[in-house]
Order: sequence, then structure tokens, then C-alpha cells
Amino acid sequence: MTSPSSKSYIKIRGGLKLKGEVEVSGAKNSILPLLFASLATQGEHHFQNVPQLRDLNLTLKMLSSLGLSYKQSKQELIIRNTKKPSGNPCAKSAKSFRASILCLGPLLAVGQTVKIPLPGGCEIGSRPIDLHIEGLKKMGAKIFIKNSYITAIAPKKTLKACKMKLKFPSVGATENLITACVLAQGISYLENTACEPEILDLINYLKKMGAKIEQIKKRQLKITGVKKLSPLKQAYSVIPDRIEAGTWLIAGACTRGEIAVKKCKPQHLKSLLEKLKLAGFCLKWSSSEIFLKAGKQHKSVDIKTGVYPAFPTDLQSQFIALMTSLKGASSLTETIFENRFRYVEQLNLLKAGITFKNPSQVLVKGPVFLKKNNITATDLRAGAGLVLAGLIAEGVSKVYGLHHIERGYENFVSKLKALGADIQLRSAKKKDRPSRFEFSGSN
Repeated sequence: MTSPSSKSYIKIRGGLKLKGEVEVSGAKNSILPLLFASLATQGEHHFQNVPQLRDLNLTLKMLSSLGLSYKQSKQELIIRNTKKPSGNPCAKSAKSFRASILCLGPLLAVGQTVKIPLPGGCEIGSRPIDLHIEGLKKMGAKIFIKNSYITAIAPKKTLKACKMKLKFPSVGATENLITACVLAQGISYLENTACEPEILDLINYLKKMGAKIEQIKKRQLKITGVKKLSPLKQAYSVIPDRIEAGTWLIAGACTRGEIAVKKCKPQHLKSLLEKLKLAGFCLKWSSSEIFLKAGKQHKSVDIKTGVYPAFPTDLQSQFIALMTSLKGASSLTETIFENRFRYVEQLNLLKAGITFKNPSQVLVKGPVFLKKNNITATDLRAGAGLVLAGLIAEGVSKVYGLHHIERGYENFVSKLKALGADIQLRSAKKKDRPSRFEFSGSN
């Protein structure tokens, strides 16, 4: 992994078709909650198919500051939790990424008082933690927010079971409440929960450790608290990253290439596969592989993001890059994050001609012949979308903000290079840097 310096950039010569095979890494949005769940029980936790990401490193720093140790080799990771964890994680690491809030549930479940800075994350819109706090308070925790810090105090004995219907199926709130409820006293009922594959992966892992979790309906869980959990004797394999898999498929579509995306789960990508087929691309898939190639004619499609299983917000910037090459007018409506379109200004530097119908909807009239330029990633997924746009732009483009992309993609550049992209990592000279401001923050 390269240095997080914002001076680094990706240099791309557009116009080449991608061709070949690419393997999908373990899911970023699965491994992080799994690691935080290890706070709930002492012992040794062994994980496989672990992606090497910047957010993983931040999580490991947090766990280390809480008293856990770890051993890492390639795609395997062993976490050792030998004593009651501390409740004061490394503030610098904790405030650098959104997932840090996931330590609250398991730490409160084991009776710890927690002091943690308000979480950071990509500046893609409001992502309040009110649902996390509301649920944990219902379970008996006392929670205060002062000077950008959260102080959470567990009840003297143990958390109590709760009944709660989430106002919105928040992934993070669902994960925090699940990890709190599994050790709470009594039976908890959670309604309107998130049902992403990463949620199901967490539930599967906790059940293997002895948790009693029942999915009554699609978005309703019954959790019977147990006194303790026991680490697995064998390694737990993290599910493949559906957002990474989707990114490779869209990259192949953008360049009118032929690619096979391996070690993925097509059932996690039904909404994307449907839109790619409507746009005219040829697709075939098995239980763990998707093959995509160009069709005879490619036409515009409209997208509306939503909670799973709707079209993922984390794939919308990548799909907008594809929309610029489709014939006709396409629209994309964002329903999850109000600031997700911050990258559009950067994409328009490539002459994309994207316009806003309203703050939550953009229009793309294609096909547009993108032109080279220096552009800057505003967040993790925007960075991927800008790179995909660079793959089809005429000439050589430079994409800055590499540190964003490294948060969620393992070997991003080398995988594209293996597919035939003319792409390189570079360290910028002062005169090469874009004149526009660069964003800081994370997704």
C-alpha cells in the first residue's frame, strides 16, 4: 500500500478495452464490523479473505489501543482478545473513519465505559448516529456528547433487551445494536433493520460464536441474549466485496471490454446486473463468477439508488461514468446521501456535461467524448468513478486523492493494469498538482 500522501496520483491513458480476469477481495464493509465484534468475547479470532485496506489498518490501530493484539499475513488475520478491553480507543484513528462507531455496541455489551470521538468518514452527506444512541439508551446505557466526543456508560449489571423499530434501515445502527443485543439480558426485537449481505455476514459470524439471532422477516430480528460468546475454532472467511465486483463490471462496460469477475456473489448484485443488461451489455454468471462483454448497441438507463436490495449508492459514481458513453439521456437519482454528487464538478472537467435537475438528481446526455484533465477524488467511491471516467477519456488524465481509493479497494491500480489498462501510480511534483482544492476525509 502506498503512502497516504495527497501528492500521489493515478495516471491513466484512456481508450483501451479491458480484457481478462480479476478476483474480488474480501468485503471492506464486512471485515470491519466482524473485527469490532471480536471485542465482545475473549479468545483468538481467526479471519480469512481479509482485504488489505487503509480502513483495516485504522481498525487494527483502534483494537490495539483497546488492548487487543493481532497477527497478519497476506489475507489472513488473527485477533487476540485476552483481557477485558479498554474503553478509550486511539482518538486519531477513531475519528478518521465512519466504522469506528461500531465499537460502542460490543464494548457496552461487556460492561465497559467508552469515550470515543465522533466518527469521521467521507463528506458525502449527513450520517447521524442518533439511531445508534437511541437504541443503546433503550438498553440501559447512558450516553453523552460533549466537545465532539461520545461518552457511553454501560449499566452496572448488563444491557437490557429492547424493542426498537429503526426510523431508517441504517447499516451501522443495525450492526451496533445486534452486537449489543447478543449479550443483553432478555429477548430483543429489532424492526426495519438493514439487510445488506454484510449484515447477514455479521449475523452468521455471531451465531457461529453462540449468539441466538432469528430473522423473523426480511427486516425484523429476534435476538435472545446469551451470557457469553465463544470464538470459533476454525477461521472465518469474509464474504467477497460486492462493491468492488460491481466496480470491475462497470469498468469493463465503460471500455466495451470483456472481463470475468471471479470470487464474487452474483446474487448480491442483482440490481446492477439488471441495469447493465438494460443498457445492452451481455452478461453470464455462475455461483461465483460474472462474465461481461459489450453488446451490439448500448442505450441510456435511469438509476435510483436505495437501501439494499435497490441499486447501491456506492456504485452510482461508477455508473455515471458509464452513462457518459451510453446513447441517449440518462438520469441518476440519489436517495441516501445528499452530498454524494460532489464529484460531478470534477467529472465535468473531463467535458462530461452533467447537469442537475435538482440537488438529488443528475442528467447525462450521451454519448459524450470525455477529454483528459487533472481531477481530484472527493471520497472513496467518487475516486473509483473518476478513474473509470479516465479509462474512457481521450488522452492522459491524472486522478489525485489516491488515499481515498486505498480506503476501500485492495490493489486497485494493479488489478486494472492486469486487465489491460494503461494506468500507473505517480508521486506528484508541485507544478503537476491540480489548481482546484483537494478534499480531505474518508468514506
